[in-house]
Amino acid sequence: MNSYKIVARKEIYQGRIVNVYLDDVELPGKMTVKREIVLHHREGVGILPVDSDGGIYLVRQYRHPLFKHVLEIPAGIAEAGESPETCAGRELEEEIGYRAAKLTFLVAANNTVGVSNDKIHLYVAEGLTKTTQNLDVDEILEIEKYSLAACEEMIATGEIIDSKTILAIYAYKLMARE
Repeated sequence: MNSYKIVARKEIYQGRIVNVYLDDVELPGKMTVKREIVLHHREGVGILPVDSDGGIYLVRQYRHPLFKHVLEIPAGIAEAGESPETCAGRELEEEIGYRAAKLTFLVAANNTVGVSNDKIHLYVAEGLTKTTQNLDVDEILEIEKYSLAACEEMIATGEIIDSKTILAIYAYKLMARE
């Protein structure tokens, strides 16, 4: 494989969740190009909660980069030293107020490989028991319940646009067939 080499890096922004850099990258053949990259401090998780009737719980919340509300699976960022599975259980209870008897790993994916190292671990949560929702102070969301068929229809019509949600729904569907 050809080697790529960072010859210069300028930090543009240092944040709580991400850092942004402008890199000068030497390509094979010695040409140098600029690359903007976003490096996440920690990995994320997404949870597809499925109840005993096959109902799937999604959350609708405002996503500022899109300037609109988005329908998606509950998700969050792991705390320092927290495993993805532990984070999934915590985020499930915090966001929708349910605890899972069983968390099954679906897939891990990098969302925007051209500009970011953002990685998410996706789980299906089953054996749900109602507890208490415990949202962060800046989280405002609505919990909605749909069938798998309704979720697929909303993907087809563009109602569900969030990539982690689409991936979780189809990974779950594949897992259910096996």
